Amino acid sequence: MLSPGAWLLLLVTVTASANYNFDAPDDFLASADVWPAWAQNLQRHTTEREAIKRCLDQESACSGKLKSLRYVLVKGAALDRDRQLRLVNRYINKRRYKRDRRQTSLSVAPGGEAKLKNHWSTLLEFLQRGGDCEDFAVAKYFLLRELGFPAEDMRVLVTWEKSARDYHAVLAVRRDDGSSWLLESDNTIVKGNHRRYRFIYALNEEGIWDHAE
Repeated sequence: MLSPGAWLLLLVTVTASANYNFDAPDDFLASADVWPAWAQNLQRHTTEREAIKRCLDQESACSGKLKSLRYVLVKGAALDRDRQLRLVNRYINKRRYKRDRRQTSLSVAPGGEAKLKNHWSTLLEFLQRGGDCEDFAVAKYFLLRELGFPAEDMRVLVTWEKSARDYHAVLAVRRDDGSSWLLESDNTIVKGNHRRYRFIYALNEEGIWDHAE
């Protein structure tokens, strides 16, 4: 288990890189379950997938946001990978942006120990109430997983965005040619030069990567 100080280091340390690289083995930090908030999110999503499957099997079983989700999954199943990425990016980006300061806030316990507070929304939680940039990236991750994208080719990537001078999360997707596309919350897909970002850490259901130096 990482110490609170290690998590804080991940949050505040940044590193510059031209393009995001999925193939940097030295950056692998730990399995996904060492971060309790993320592990709990993955567990909740596993439960939600039962409702998503029922909705896909029978349209009458869909309610609320599941109706539009079913439409996207059915339509997306007939598209090639590039168009699936664009469809998912547009669909998720239509949701309401709501800043959640819990994502990066710190509290200090009586003994002086710093603890990183964090909350991650599942796909259905996000569709119901929106979220901030990390929730947008996570929702895209889960939706693309439902469309058959492998976990090893996607990561929720937390960055420092230089122009905004703020932390920002995007979804990184590895393409067949080995390049990385970053799905942004303004409907753009950054396919090349990623110099506007400094990569901090990334995660998916298989692990956590520390990109700080």
